Amino acid sequence: MENKYIRAAGYRRVSMREQVDGYSLDAQENHIRAYADQQGWQLVKIYTDAGISAKKDSQRPAFLQLMEDSKLGQFDVVIVDKIDRFFRHLNGLLTALDQLNHVQVSFASVQERLDFTSPWGKLTLTMLGMLAEIYIDNLRQETRKGKHQRARTGLSNSGVPPFGYCKGLCSQCTDPNGPGYCPEYGSQNRGDGKTMVAHPIESEAVRLAFQWYSSGDQSDRMITDRLNQTPYVCANGQVIPFRTKGRAGFNPPGPINRDLVREILNRQTYTGKVIYQGRDDNGRHIRAKTIEVYAGRHPSLISQDLFEEVQCIRKLLQSSALICHGAPARIYPLTGILRCGYCGGHMRGVSNKGRYYYQDASRVERTQKCCQPLVNAEKIESQVFAIIQAALNNPQIREEKAIREKQAQEAQARFERAKALFLAGYISQVELERERDFLETCQKALKENLPGAIMTLGVIGVSNADSLLKRKRLFQLTIETAFVRKNDLVGLTPTFPFLPLLPSVRENCTGGSDGI
Repeated sequence: MENKYIRAAGYRRVSMREQVDGYSLDAQENHIRAYADQQGWQLVKIYTDAGISAKKDSQRPAFLQLMEDSKLGQFDVVIVDKIDRFFRHLNGLLTALDQLNHVQVSFASVQERLDFTSPWGKLTLTMLGMLAEIYIDNLRQETRKGKHQRARTGLSNSGVPPFGYCKGLCSQCTDPNGPGYCPEYGSQNRGDGKTMVAHPIESEAVRLAFQWYSSGDQSDRMITDRLNQTPYVCANGQVIPFRTKGRAGFNPPGPINRDLVREILNRQTYTGKVIYQGRDDNGRHIRAKTIEVYAGRHPSLISQDLFEEVQCIRKLLQSSALICHGAPARIYPLTGILRCGYCGGHMRGVSNKGRYYYQDASRVERTQKCCQPLVNAEKIESQVFAIIQAALNNPQIREEKAIREKQAQEAQARFERAKALFLAGYISQVELERERDFLETCQKALKENLPGAIMTLGVIGVSNADSLLKRKRLFQLTIETAFVRKNDLVGLTPTFPFLPLLPSVRENCTGGSDGI
């Protein structure tokens, strides 16, 4: 067959979207056309995948179409500028070449100048494919190491700061929530572009969302509506409605939505921490799971205690509705804890004409008869709360808790001073790292040495249990099982962290002949 009758198809690809409008695609096409002319082949079509990787299992529409067209006999040879444009994975490369060979289609690479139809060409092709695979594996590993090290130094791996933060480059700001929105736009830079700073308006929306949710009676939808109805008031009296961050060139800012509120309430970054996710040091992929948490250079918008409180409330609300038939729903704090003192069955929260009770589940489901009547919900909840209150008000426990908290606060304050000195240029990166290590060591030691009773008291104080939801959280932390007969609490089993506190209330307990 003469060369002029050989039909050639070109394939070009770039892996990064910022290369789409650059010289790379055009350069590949020029090389492919020149090579076809040099060989005397007729170039019938060029397939292009722009901004798509060639790694294993990647979905490339143009590549898939090329393979399908090869089966239809639309060309005799495929030309690429370099092998890694076609495939970076050895098995995928060899599989694709085997498929082309099966339908009598040859393969040529411009840069390597190899004839892959000869035995030596096939050997060289295998070696080049292996090198391409090694390259991408090494690149992936180095990228992962770089991201982990960046997190260790307190810098976020997010290319775009999350809602609530910005880069602080006020004088040349291009953020969608900058011009005409941010009161600091056009002023002196508040950051270096590497460390995130608090956005004047967005950060206030973050604080309000956490503050409202911590009350325990606000859902994501309620907070979304409140943020859209509660504008930000500037120092000069200007009123600015809260809005989403948006992305330049993709989607403009708009009203606050529930997805954003959900993302805000689950993001630990607002506590001043940097979260490293993805792969651990052994290369194991752990998607959307926190691997390490480091102290960040960016300012915290909320306290760690508030974040943890909100996470506990969100967990509790997974099984406790706030709204039922358009009206506020009654939460039963002893659900899953309270049991019948006669038959041992679980007690279930029920309501009747505006009054609230706990009823033996066996009677509700009519599986057996029990003499246990309806239990007044408020009365039995008050009895359990009184026992916990007496235990947690132990002066010795409160004093030890105060000492632990003071130590933790001093360690945190020392690191904050070091971070400010570093940003001002008075201390080096090495000195900042030393202070960060000291803080993490103190926090770890305090957590490991904290007695279970103090931990329980530290999570939620008795004075803060002013709602049924918070009482439910308190009960779950302290009581595993409580037994009731009629309207009286007759026994309970504490959780392990709460066990050391029980001696302070044990003198008020009595035992019966039945062991209750």
